[in-house]
Amino acid sequence: MPRGQHYSQETKELMFNVIKFIESEKNGAIIPLYNANDRIMAALQISHGSLVNLKNELKQLEEEEQKILEQQLLEQQQQQRPYILAQKYKNERLRRRSLSPYTIPTTDRSRTTNTPHPAAKSPAKRGGPTSFKVSLRNARSITIIIDNASWHRELTDDTKPPQRSWRKQRIANWLQNHNILYADDISKAELLQLAYENLPKRKYKADMFAEKIEEELNDDDNEDERSVYSADTGDDNDDE
Repeated sequence: MPRGQHYSQETKELMFNVIKFIESEKNGAIIPLYNANDRIMAALQISHGSLVNLKNELKQLEEEEQKILEQQLLEQQQQQRPYILAQKYKNERLRRRSLSPYTIPTTDRSRTTNTPHPAAKSPAKRGGPTSFKVSLRNARSITIIIDNASWHRELTDDTKPPQRSWRKQRIANWLQNHNILYADDISKAELLQLAYENLPKRKYKADMFAEKIEEELNDDDNEDERSVYSADTGDDNDDE
């Protein structure tokens, strides 16, 4: 830090004036605080014209500094602009691809030919209408869920854990519904901790739905077997 001998004589005189002005206001402001110009002129011991010139010069310096900062910011943006444009183009391309449920393959003109491809025969022509109907009757039905709905991983109502936002009585009701004993004088936090320690095994709605479909498919298979058996039995009785 520079000491007193490192300052010029003019700078020292200016500092002395400021020190004297500040010390003179130990017991209160001599010049009202809202009168900034008079306070500056009294502290620096300068005239009003000198103060105006100093303010104008200060304003010019601030404007020049602002221009320098804006120029630096502009240069920085120009340097980053290619990367920003590339990232924007990439995001738009991914967005367009995500909006379409199908993927359109790109074609290579150098490899495309006019060679006709044989049309696939229908199932009826391959094996006849009878075999096609039989294959449909004997095929096992399959249910495929292709969307990403949140309820696929949603717990059943009886296995959902209590929430911290619940009121104390609601947590107590949850414990009662799950046959968990608790003391009447414990706090909400203790009730919640007791519930977390005795959580039931998780069950998902999607699994229960799949089990229901599996049962229906098994019932349909059993009905088909019974119908085939009854038909065979009827034929035997007719022969007799």
